[in-house]
Amino acid sequence: MFDIGFTELLLLTVIGVVVIGPERLPSVARTLGRIVGQARRFMTGLQNKIEQEIKLDELNKRIMEETKDMNFDLPTIHNERKASHKLDDGEAVSKLTNNDSDQAVDNESK
Repeated sequence: MFDIGFTELLLLTVIGVVVIGPERLPSVARTLGRIVGQARRFMTGLQNKIEQEIKLDELNKRIMEETKDMNFDLPTIHNERKASHKLDDGEAVSKLTNNDSDQAVDNESK
């Protein structure tokens, strides 16, 4: 991330001792270390999240490309399925009349 060598760290330490003072320098360094650690973890998490989103987008594109060749026609499939489950007109009428007569008998017996 930052290319900081030993001389830069020594210079920062000397400036820190002069500006902050030797009593407060350890607590300030500890706080600064925590903040830098949190920032690094946040950036790593953000980077992982972005990579995951990119992978999901690529996977979605691949799936869409593979499925567009299959030519799904849902209304046609639905109509074919509906037609295969239909009863003949004669069967449907006889079932309706049987149900009506059964209901009429039930109503009379009550």
